[in-house]
Amino acid sequence: MSLAAKLIAQDLFTSSHEIALTEFPLHLGRGAEADVQVGDRWVSRDHCEIDCVDDVLLVRDLGSKHGTFVNGRSVLEAELRPGDLLNIGISRFVVQYEPTATRYDPAATRVPRQEAVLVS
Repeated sequence: MSLAAKLIAQDLFTSSHEIALTEFPLHLGRGAEADVQVGDRWVSRDHCEIDCVDDVLLVRDLGSKHGTFVNGRSVLEAELRPGDLLNIGISRFVVQYEPTATRYDPAATRVPRQEAVLVS
């Protein structure tokens, strides 16, 4: 994994203002077993997981009571892009990283349709 990513806390519930994302998957939650502990009573003990697949960050809700939100939208699983706002409980984080992977665009690889030519 060559992605240098971090979460920038926008509140006072996390012990560190910047959270380096270096090992994946990374669990965020209120419980002692969470990789990143968030002292927000609205955060579940094991709230969500951040993973990196092909240098793309993904967040996955782990059945939290109050949900996981990306840019204000409730998600079960979603891609995290640079500048996205991740909300768990009432805690907010800004996602920072330089994307290194070229995103797959099926339209870019589509072969143009050709007309059939009848040969007599």
